[in-house]
Order: sequence, then C-alpha cells, then structure tokens
Amino acid sequence: MPDRFPDRIETERLNLVHESPGETDVFERYEPMRAGHADPAAFEHIPIEPFEHPQEAREFLASRTDRWDGGNAGTYVVRPKDGEDGAGEPAGEAELFAIWDRRTAYFTFGLRRPFWGRGYSGERADAFVVCTFERLDLGVVSVSHTVANENSRRAIERYVDRWNGQRDATLRNGHVIDGEPRDVVQYSITREDYEATDHGPDVTFHG
Repeated sequence: MPDRFPDRIETERLNLVHESPGETDVFERYEPMRAGHADPAAFEHIPIEPFEHPQEAREFLASRTDRWDGGNAGTYVVRPKDGEDGAGEPAGEAELFAIWDRRTAYFTFGLRRPFWGRGYSGERADAFVVCTFERLDLGVVSVSHTVANENSRRAIERYVDRWNGQRDATLRNGHVIDGEPRDVVQYSITREDYEATDHGPDVTFHG
C-alpha cells in the first residue's frame, strides 16, 4: 500500500486521523449527512448530496479508500484534541489530493456547524500546506471556493495570505452543485511562497 500520506497529522488543537475502513464507524459518518437530518448549510457550496441510506455512506467511504490505496489522496477525520470543546468528536472531514503529474495538491474540508468560528479550517490548511511541500514534495497548493461561499472565502484568504500565496482567477461555471453550475474563485501557494514565509505552525506527522 502506498505510504505517501501520513496516517495521522497532529496540530496544536487537532488530530487528523486517516479515515481507514477498519477504524471508521459508518454510522458516525452517516448520521450528520443523512437526508432529512443533515444541516442544509453543510451542503450549500459542495458537490455532494446527503446520504439516503447507510449503504451510500459505505460507498462514499470506499471511494475515499480507493484514492488512499492508489496514492492519490489522504483522507482524514478531524477531531479536536483534549482541552477543546467537543474533544474527540468528529468536527469534520478533510482530504488532501495529489495531482502528481502537475506537482500540485488541492484540499477539501467539511466542518460541522458546532465547530465553526474556531479557526480549525486554517489550522487544518496549514498542516496540509506543510505536508504538501515537506512530505509530498510537490510544487503548488491550489485551493478554491464558490463565489457565494463567504465563510470559505474568509478562511482561505487568511491562510493564503499567511503563506504569501495569491488569488489567481475566477473560473466561470467551475463547479456543478445541485445540477447548477457555480462560479469558483481559485488561489495558489507555490513552494517559493512557502519558503519565503516565517510562519512555522506546530505540525507533526505520524506514520
């Protein structure tokens, strides 16, 4: 099995743990995303539909396992550490994709509403930036958000600026959500940007 991605990433306040089949509770993953129960705001800006039944959750997890086994993405459950409100609970799910032939990484992150406003998105992003350049030896981080997603815009602009990155473009009809094309804003951080910063987050890779 490829081992390019760490099994666990530890930051100051978070543990990002590989979403492996043997350690992932399907129903823990299913409940917050099941139709009729899921927070509509969680799906407003992402190209994923709520689960209609547990089997859809199993299939979703299987697709992520395939990406991990193929060495194309690191998939993680994000849990606050001891001392944080909700310690040990799943606060969200994060994925770090590697496009090897383009030497580029991009991120996705879904954070559950009770954990909004704590800066977890930026802390997770900092860990992925370090992983991209120090562990995966890639050359560029690429991140994006739909034009209407103000929460993501604020979070992304903060950490892109922190790493000396830049806003690149608005991609017209860059995503399709609920059958409708949406405009997307794209940003990048290069290795040169990364090496020029004095930002040094507390990140540890395990496995």
